[in-house]
Order: sequence, then C-alpha cells, then structure tokens
Amino acid sequence: MEKNQGHPVLTFRLAGQEYGLLVENVRQIIEMVTITRLPEAPAAIQGVINLQGKIVPILDLRLRLGLPFKPYQLHTPIILIEHYSQVLGLVVDSVEAVTEIAPADLESNEAVLPPQLNGKQNGWLPSLAGLAKVARRLIPILKVEAILSRDDRDKLQEVVTSHYAEGVAT
Repeated sequence: MEKNQGHPVLTFRLAGQEYGLLVENVRQIIEMVTITRLPEAPAAIQGVINLQGKIVPILDLRLRLGLPFKPYQLHTPIILIEHYSQVLGLVVDSVEAVTEIAPADLESNEAVLPPQLNGKQNGWLPSLAGLAKVARRLIPILKVEAILSRDDRDKLQEVVTSHYAEGVAT
C-alpha cells in the first residue's frame, strides 16, 4: 500500500466499545450458526463450525479480551479472518462499517504505549496494532496475529485434529 493511501478498517462493537480490524485480514462476515463445542479447547474458543466443508474454529472476542460473555442471538455476527493461513471466526456484538483511516490518523503501539508495555516484557504481548483517530473517537485496531497465542493455536490445532482427523487442513 502506498504511503498516501488510507487503511480500510472494519469497525465492530464489543460491550459498547468500538474496535477495528484491517480489512486486508477480513475474509467474510456471517451470521451466527450452530457451533460444535470442543472439549479441552482454549477458553475463548467456543467450538467449530462447518463452513462450505471446511472446519472453522470460532473464538468469542469478548472472552479473549476479558469482557463478560453475552449470549448469542440469531443475528450475532461472526467475522471470518485469515489467521496464520487458517480461517478463524470472531464472534462480536455488532459490525459497524468499513472506515478509511488516513495514515496520519493511525498511531502505532510504539507511539502510544510506553516502551516497558510495548513488547513481550512480563509475558504480555499487546493485542493492538495501534489506535485510529476518527472524528473525536479513538478506535483500538486489533493485531490479528495476537488474537491467539502460539500455545493456544497449537492446542487448538491439536484438539481440532484429534476430533476431526479427516478434512482438517494443517
């Protein structure tokens, strides 16, 4: 992307707070479908769905971010993202819009967080790619690669493989 071009961001809500994901990471948005629970999956993983013959893990983004669980409704959205060459579904409260963020209005973690909080110190990896300034609002932009830790990804792959040995891409 050229420096002068904006960054398209998909905005959504969780517990009244607006968040964003870079559109380049979003594959599709679907409405709630039946989720098959997986025993021993990471805590925020609600289970898996069958999407056109492919097994897709579903993560409740509220739980991942430490927010209280909200029961799903028929029209609860699932944002399908590309996560380390695998499709992952993110349950959110609502999807808002695609907004073009000018490069000057997107602050990186380095510019926002103090150095001692910006990195892997104390085992904490910020899940933010940065903050977008839109009108008078600040929108946290989530870092797709930080949505699941490496340990959670490995555990999820192990659980899915053991339950659905056929038809699962590794």
